[in-house]
Amino acid sequence: MPAYPARCPARNLNGRMCSHRAGQGTNHPGMGTCIWHKGGQRHVEEAWAMAQELAAERNVTPHEALLDLVRTATGRAAWVDGVLAEEMRQHVADGGDPLKPPPSLTKWLAQSRLERKLAAATAKQAVDAGVMVALERRLDMEGELVASALSAALDTLGLDHEQRVQALGAAQQHLLGAGETTTPE
Repeated sequence: MPAYPARCPARNLNGRMCSHRAGQGTNHPGMGTCIWHKGGQRHVEEAWAMAQELAAERNVTPHEALLDLVRTATGRAAWVDGVLAEEMRQHVADGGDPLKPPPSLTKWLAQSRLERKLAAATAKQAVDAGVMVALERRLDMEGELVASALSAALDTLGLDHEQRVQALGAAQQHLLGAGETTTPE
């Protein structure tokens, strides 16, 4: 499992990273935002408690567990919307008015609203818990690690400046999804 930053992932009003430890003053020390950056709010504490429980069950990090909860909630909302769309297609195909859903859809419309509300609440909990900021920092660190490793590999090859620029250009094209790499002539 990847290591997450030990500092609170939030930024202060001056734009600098918070200097407190992750989860300082909360029931989730070492994870998420500190008490001064919403970390002690009830819904954030509940999110971290749920995340730690799921993380232990699934052998993932608490951050990944919270993101999984968001994916599950949005997936459920999408599934209900798919049922609604199919029922409406059938209603219209049977000659029904597309602007007047049949009474049988009332329960699905209510369920759709509920699932969307739950998905939004779950996403807000994850954001307030600092998951997105922590993952962004992790991706930045992983990107820096890849760049450093690529630079070290190119250094050992003893390439001249032009060859090095060409190799870095090929790597950049590949990372950006161009799929084509240039070969030295």
